[in-house]
Amino acid sequence: MFSACINRFLICSTAVALISGCAILEKKDSDEESSWIVRQFEKDGAKEASRATMAYSEGEFKKALELASESLRDNPRNQQALLVGALAAENLGRINRARQYYEDLIIIDGNDTSILGSANGTPQKISQIAKDRLRAITIQQSELVIENKDGAKNFNISKAAGDAQSKATITNALKRKPASAPKKAFTPPIDDLFTQEEQNIISRFLVMKELAEKDFMTKEEFLSRRNANIGGLLPLTKQPPATGIDTPVPSPELIVERINVLKEGVESRAITPREFAAEREVIIEALLPPNPRTRMKPKAPSKDILGAAKDLRKLEVLYQLNLITSGEKEAEKKAVEKYLGINREAPKVQAAPAPQKALTAEQAAPKETAAPQAPVVEVKTTVEEMPIPLKPEVNTVTKGDQAVAVITTTEEVAPATPGPQNIVPDVSSPF
Repeated sequence: MFSACINRFLICSTAVALISGCAILEKKDSDEESSWIVRQFEKDGAKEASRATMAYSEGEFKKALELASESLRDNPRNQQALLVGALAAENLGRINRARQYYEDLIIIDGNDTSILGSANGTPQKISQIAKDRLRAITIQQSELVIENKDGAKNFNISKAAGDAQSKATITNALKRKPASAPKKAFTPPIDDLFTQEEQNIISRFLVMKELAEKDFMTKEEFLSRRNANIGGLLPLTKQPPATGIDTPVPSPELIVERINVLKEGVESRAITPREFAAEREVIIEALLPPNPRTRMKPKAPSKDILGAAKDLRKLEVLYQLNLITSGEKEAEKKAVEKYLGINREAPKVQAAPAPQKALTAEQAAPKETAAPQAPVVEVKTTVEEMPIPLKPEVNTVTKGDQAVAVITTTEEVAPATPGPQNIVPDVSSPF
């Protein structure tokens, strides 16, 4: 009886062990089958994705987009196909399709890398490339420059944002003073010194200067636009600037980023070099036109001491910003003083003639040894006419039995003054 029970227990245990073993084997086979299916799914569309990449590298964008679409039908998560399809769609002008593919890549956020679409030509994560290209599309699609009904081009920016950016541009530029600027130069608050319109004009010149320093415009372009509108900074000595340059302007960072996006578009063949040059020209023309159709009204000079003092402080700030030369500053300073009625010339005083006395016979007789009288030289006494002081020297010369003192003047060496600053960057054409 006891042995029969033991036999039954052993038979049940064996049966349970066999059933459990079969279940484990079945689960293992199921997991291997699932992972195999995943691996096979990831390989789906790989052939078409490689062919799409080859077509894109050869400039056949339409064919590349078709092959990428075939690959995505087999595997919607193929990152290579999504990237090639997005880049090809950009080149074909199908921006919405490119946006869709880039957004899919950002959601997948895989670890695959590629050099296609990379900004520096080195391998990058495909998801990061998608983020950069999507940002570039957004900037490129935004309307930076608009054209008024009269044909004048201006920046598409709200007044509040433009005013804030103009003030920030000037403030940041003052923090980066050139080495030639005085170290302890006092700079009053921007709002107290310049009107909002004047801040916008200064900001445009600072943006143009930064574009020239980054080789986004040629030296000739910089000079022509500066000379045509320098009256916005020097209203009393130069002709008025173009109408509309006192309106808000975007920050230098935004304009530089826009042109960088255009350059990347040329490198990635999203736009042609002609399209890049055309939009760059529109941006620069909206900044400072080289041939203004209409000009602003001339600015009236200050007629009171406080207004003139404020104008002179403005000149110092413009000089600190390295926007005007020392010669231009001095000419404008003289114009401010002239309109204010300051006469810096000392009046010339003529000595009254001495009364003539009757001459004796000996005095009236001509002397044989009399030397010819030297011509009278008029001495200039104004500050402008005599910038270098004269140093008198006394020398004793013996003539016959008499010692004669001869006074001569020699020019002292004037202290070296800094010459005009070179505000034109040594730029070259980037095209």
